[in-house]
Amino acid sequence: MGCTKNLLDKTPLDSLSPETFYSNETQAKAGLMGVYNDLIPSQPIQWYQFDFMSDNNYCQDAWQGSNEFGAWLQNSSSGTAQTKWAKDYSLIVRANSFLANVDRAVMADAVKTQMKAEATFLRAYSYADLISYFGDVPLILKVQTLAEAKVSRTPKSEVLAAIITDLDNAAANLPVSYAGTDVGRATKGAALAFKAKILLYNEKWPEAAAAAKSVIDLQTYGLFSDYANLFSEDFENNKEVIFDIQYIKNLLPQPWPSSALSFAEWPTPSVTTDLINAYYMTNGLPISDPASGYKDQDPYKNRDPRLAASVVLPGSLKGQTIFIPKNDDVVCGARPRKYADLNNPDRNNCSINTILMRYADILLMRAEALIESGNTSQEIYDLIDQVRARVNMPKIENVEGAGLSQEQLRQILRHERRVEFFVEGTRYADMLRWKDKSLVHNVYGYDRLTLSDPSSPSTWKFNQIYKAARVFDPAKGWLWPIPQVDLQNNSNLKQNPGY
Repeated sequence: MGCTKNLLDKTPLDSLSPETFYSNETQAKAGLMGVYNDLIPSQPIQWYQFDFMSDNNYCQDAWQGSNEFGAWLQNSSSGTAQTKWAKDYSLIVRANSFLANVDRAVMADAVKTQMKAEATFLRAYSYADLISYFGDVPLILKVQTLAEAKVSRTPKSEVLAAIITDLDNAAANLPVSYAGTDVGRATKGAALAFKAKILLYNEKWPEAAAAAKSVIDLQTYGLFSDYANLFSEDFENNKEVIFDIQYIKNLLPQPWPSSALSFAEWPTPSVTTDLINAYYMTNGLPISDPASGYKDQDPYKNRDPRLAASVVLPGSLKGQTIFIPKNDDVVCGARPRKYADLNNPDRNNCSINTILMRYADILLMRAEALIESGNTSQEIYDLIDQVRARVNMPKIENVEGAGLSQEQLRQILRHERRVEFFVEGTRYADMLRWKDKSLVHNVYGYDRLTLSDPSSPSTWKFNQIYKAARVFDPAKGWLWPIPQVDLQNNSNLKQNPGY
């Protein structure tokens, strides 16, 4: 009772705190890099796990989490949902703290404005992720006190409006490009690109088309000429990359388990035969078309070049050796090649950047937004044809024809997205937003026992057999569960239907 008031309310002297840290540009930049750091995924939400949930891949190990969601068996205690929720909100908390404190830093106003724009971009990125998987989520745009912690879910439409506000602010205040060690930071193009994406995901077709066009009109990006090397460390930061996660060998490699470890060694990154069969012949016809020239016992001859560039196929080179499915534990008999870093012997020191947005997506997002707006103009053909031309696949007009209906163009667009973005983490999100139940089906792969003798490929038999069941659960629908631990900690949160 005789002590001075607030005697124990002291700023920590043994650690950094917001009250003392943000004093200059160097510290402000370090704080901002802390926000960027939460873009780095953790198990079980590496980007490739989301392809494993889709009809492209199959991962049989329950501990990785993707099989549970791919089979629609997830529940409110699923670790994957908890990790995604926590990771996104961790970034949001960091962004809010940065924005609340950076004004104290002594530095040029222009630099401060740009840094704030980067933080708002990153916050919008996380909120876009949250509403895409969970629907309504708490919208928190400031540093909370403990008394403010028990928030309710905000309607998705309001969160979307806040996302667009943040992205518009970012686009207005970010540079078009960077040089040197700043390459990889958010740009005007990245803000406009993710604006187009979240508008598309929420069926704001005219607005999404306009946002995608604004990226095109920057005339900053283009399609990189070599599709296979687009995902190679030797060709990082090329003209197609709009936004990515930057990794550095020995200093900041990919988090465990890296794509190199998972794709090149583990038995879990199975590529389904459904995905392999989706790639057209080089004449632009599907393999189901009798006129395509497809032979089921010579299945990789004259196929879309993106197939061999994306998948380690039976009999192809896996690094320096021939890939023999019988001698490999991968269940479906094929592995991802894209991002696999096959010639890197140090699997835990993989530093290939993870591309989160590239120019091909802008072209196809604008095409999709136009199609869904009821537009069937030549521009749609031109946009998709650009993506096909990069790998010397024929134009739509030369195969499917001209004057196509909205539904015909929709199916062409959706096929193009699948084969262009295999194992880039987009397929599962596409499945969720399209709400196409036909894409949730049983898993098929090769019978590995009939693909065995490398010296006698004439004896190989390409038999496709059942591997696992996947059944859509209409009670759960297309949303993920709010994590049970958060429901227990916050009585104001309400669960999604079916959980």
